[in-house]
Amino acid sequence: MSSAVGAARAQDRQDPKDQEKKDAASFTDEIDVAIVSVVVRVVDSWGRPILGLKPQDFRVKVGKREIPVTGLDWIGESGSDAPVQAATLPALPPGVPDDGVIEALTTPPPSPGKLVVFFVQADLTPTRISGQLRLRPFTRELLATLNPQDRVAVVSYDSHLKLWQDFTADRAATHATLDQAMLFGDEPARSDLAAGDPVSLADHFDRADAFAAASPERALEVLGKAMKPLHGEKTMIFLGWGLGRFSPSGISGVQMTPAYKPAVRALRAAHASVFVLDVTSADSHSLEAGLEGIAEDTGGMYLQTFRLPALATGVLAKAISGYYVLTLDRPQLAGEPGKVSIELREKSGTVLARPVRIR
Repeated sequence: MSSAVGAARAQDRQDPKDQEKKDAASFTDEIDVAIVSVVVRVVDSWGRPILGLKPQDFRVKVGKREIPVTGLDWIGESGSDAPVQAATLPALPPGVPDDGVIEALTTPPPSPGKLVVFFVQADLTPTRISGQLRLRPFTRELLATLNPQDRVAVVSYDSHLKLWQDFTADRAATHATLDQAMLFGDEPARSDLAAGDPVSLADHFDRADAFAAASPERALEVLGKAMKPLHGEKTMIFLGWGLGRFSPSGISGVQMTPAYKPAVRALRAAHASVFVLDVTSADSHSLEAGLEGIAEDTGGMYLQTFRLPALATGVLAKAISGYYVLTLDRPQLAGEPGKVSIELREKSGTVLARPVRIR
């Protein structure tokens, strides 16, 4: 994405198999929905949101057809005292049915603060647990960057999905809970969890499905379903070491499991973007392709922490501080179907958005 993020990844990929790994992990089956509003993050080389953008600064296309951006809102921290207001949606032209093909994927109203879920992929393998431990002080700093109104929950996956903490503003408690989540311990009973404030993940968390989750991908699906009833955008911070399976023979490369696509669909339906902090103590590894994939497929970001953990967590903290909501011209969505592409027009920056498709 940039020199800063590249440094956070701490590697210059020259291996010709790298693209093969990424292609194998890529999820190209976008959600088939008609949309009116799209959530995007626009960041610079250091992960800082680019503020002050206007509708005309975006080029949105469905296939080769450009769709006008009729309104733009900034939702987040600092620097935008007067956000651009979304325009009133025009009515559909005569003869165009307002059915399942042209329906709004409305963005739920934002909560007073961000809802952040830490997903700890626990593993006692030395190259993995050492990375989790190495990241501890930087995770504390990351928590300190959150606003007082932001709420944080903690889950983990080892042998199954575990809920360790419901949404809370207690940063010290969250940091201590992350330590617990790194180990293969017993999760607290439902009755021992402090009630979520002001909303609850536990109220929608299916413990039976969580216990039956036999892979991290399946765990992500269960978590996505639990987050879906909660209003607004959600940010998932994935402290992990890999997704997918790698063939030792090297013939087939990295393959995503059948549970990957349902996981992505559940996370998208929950309006959740995954920001990955790769904890592996290595400059490069096979299963990073799956981590890159889950970030790209949900509109998030992938960062390595082995060499420059402070840079990685700093970039992440800035990137999650806010986002834009683009309002598109509703009548023009009645045209030919296709994949939606979003880019900046005559401006520099990286656009992060969940892949969508007009059907």
